[in-house]
Amino acid sequence: MKPMKLTKKEQIEQIATELFWKHGFKKVTIDEICKKANVSRKTFYTFFENKTALVIFLMNKLTEVAFVESQQIMNGDYTFEEKLEKSLQLKLQRNKDMSMEFVADFYNPDAAEILKCFNEIMGRSMIMLVDFLKNAQQSGEINPNLNLNYVLWLMQKQVEFCSSPELMHMFPDVDTLTRQLTQTLIYGIMPVK
Repeated sequence: MKPMKLTKKEQIEQIATELFWKHGFKKVTIDEICKKANVSRKTFYTFFENKTALVIFLMNKLTEVAFVESQQIMNGDYTFEEKLEKSLQLKLQRNKDMSMEFVADFYNPDAAEILKCFNEIMGRSMIMLVDFLKNAQQSGEINPNLNLNYVLWLMQKQVEFCSSPELMHMFPDVDTLTRQLTQTLIYGIMPVK
């Protein structure tokens, strides 16, 4: 079967995602995206008002796919521990080619619109997580005395920590950072099972 040819818009999306993940979105230019996607600037502007609009479009598109995949895990016939592990593996798979530069760019003062979009996505994600944790708590799969508001606050603080250059320099890549943050939240200083 012959692979489907990408539309010009899909070419822009694919190349931009690759470049943003590798270099962060601040350093990547529209000219660079157009050149690698083999499209003109006019074609780029046919689909996107500017680079920020492209970043936000890609974030929303990838988020919708991630939410569907996460819901499939949460609604699957798995134990709480299996759901956590599958969710972590999904998160690591989505982030596998993401650079530390990409993560750092979210906290750049020039990226206010992008940070706003990111925060909205995090809000939706937190709502999904609250439901997941409440169900697990009600079924006795996690500590019934655990204050879920505290867990959410702690998770939000972890996201905020990612704006710290000191934290970013402690880890060689996003995968290692994600694993460490997740394991610290779930297991604390106890050995990982």
